[in-house]
Amino acid sequence: MKKLHMNKILAIAEVKSKAFMGKNCIIMPVFALGFTLLMRFLYSRMPAEGDVASARFAYGLALGLVMNIGMTGIYCTALLLAEEKEKKTLRVLMTSSVNGLEFFIGSILPPFLVTAALNYVLIPLSGCAIGGAGLAVFTVVTLLSSLASCIIGMLLGIFTKDQVSAGTLISPVLLILMFVPMFSSLFEPLEYISRFLFTGIIMDTAMKLVIEPDISVDMLGLVVLALETVAAAALFVVFYRRNGYEKD
Repeated sequence: MKKLHMNKILAIAEVKSKAFMGKNCIIMPVFALGFTLLMRFLYSRMPAEGDVASARFAYGLALGLVMNIGMTGIYCTALLLAEEKEKKTLRVLMTSSVNGLEFFIGSILPPFLVTAALNYVLIPLSGCAIGGAGLAVFTVVTLLSSLASCIIGMLLGIFTKDQVSAGTLISPVLLILMFVPMFSSLFEPLEYISRFLFTGIIMDTAMKLVIEPDISVDMLGLVVLALETVAAAALFVVFYRRNGYEKD
């Protein structure tokens, strides 16, 4: 196993952080925040009391989480990798002393931290409250989902040639991961599929945590999240090497 150098990882993370602050990426977390706030504003204007009101705000939180994980975690991560390929800086990195694992960790660190942090910001922003054991469940589920989304973003970025093609490739994947959970309550087949998507798991978990604060840990959901994260990482390694970026 190759030795990891923290200084190289942090150097890559610093470069990625600066790129993340560009207009193409920074708008995505802002959009997720604005969308959640808009949902809270709309639902607060609708007459409702008790569980009905809680369910509406919980749905707003769930939508915001899916939006954040999809747009910040997947889209931004893929776009940053596509930008490096377009500017020919990826090849320079891969022919330097930076190994593949260092590049991978340094690349997903900024979008992962932003995605994970915003998940907590969305709770009060949506008008919801999660505490105690529920917050622990929320933490585990959102961290795994955020990690999975960033890895999928890196995986998609491998197949892009530039930032324009990145949008074309990412869009259908985002539509599936975001719309299937959103419309799962309307169609039974979508509800079944949603149970096996990390976006569906986080959406379902968030709603239950707000409506049913004493919810127990869904072991099936955690297993699915862990498996999808590992599978995405394994696929990234395979295609990363196959595309000739790995240094012997």
